[in-house]
Amino acid sequence: MRVSRIYLPIDHHSLTDHWVIEQPKAHYIRNVLRLKPGHTLQFFTASGRQYNALIDSVNKHDVVIKDIQPCQETVPQSRLAITLIQGINAGDRMDYSVQKAAELGCVTLQPVLTEFCSQRIAAHKYEKKQQHWQGVAISACEQSGRADLMQVLPIKTFIEVLSEYPSGVYLEPTARHSIHSLPTALQHTCAVYIGPEGGFSPTELDHMEEQGLFGVQLGQRVLRTETMAPVVLSAMHSLYGDFKP
Repeated sequence: MRVSRIYLPIDHHSLTDHWVIEQPKAHYIRNVLRLKPGHTLQFFTASGRQYNALIDSVNKHDVVIKDIQPCQETVPQSRLAITLIQGINAGDRMDYSVQKAAELGCVTLQPVLTEFCSQRIAAHKYEKKQQHWQGVAISACEQSGRADLMQVLPIKTFIEVLSEYPSGVYLEPTARHSIHSLPTALQHTCAVYIGPEGGFSPTELDHMEEQGLFGVQLGQRVLRTETMAPVVLSAMHSLYGDFKP
């Protein structure tokens, strides 16, 4: 029988024999997972620890769990420490990029505003967008078995991000290099820049070139922006990371 799995944003040091799970997670456990007293629930925390517990009681306000035990077997963290720097896409394309990045083991995702972003977000909505994408990442980590949570960082401009991540890889169809030829320093710890629907502007490409970032193309086909993240992450895992024997 498949055990239901959720993320709980709690400090593992504060765990007791009986723990009360409040809304909105209680609603999710009761109405989506439809768990009842006696069912097993698995959860993981922000510290990367994972536990099994039994549902003790369920009501419309909260869920109480008991017999909390650390899991003996957990999914190991990725061999690669990748920060995905994703140009903000319109609609659910951004959700897709966030979801796949979390499933494929990214440590952090940095949403970035670039010249060709088709979706312009009002500054007062930045935090709400970040929280939404963090929720997408949490769901992906719950589903994929990750015990370490991918962090979605606050929205920043391209220039701000470039100053914080001055080395790494950027994807560009006209780049000279392939993913097979990454410098050794970028094979395991790396920032990966992906543009929005319109790609990076000529000015942004010049900035990255001047900064010394490594330009990479992913074959002869021009990929959609939401396709790029799972493709490049899968390629890096095959060559240098989790898919490598």
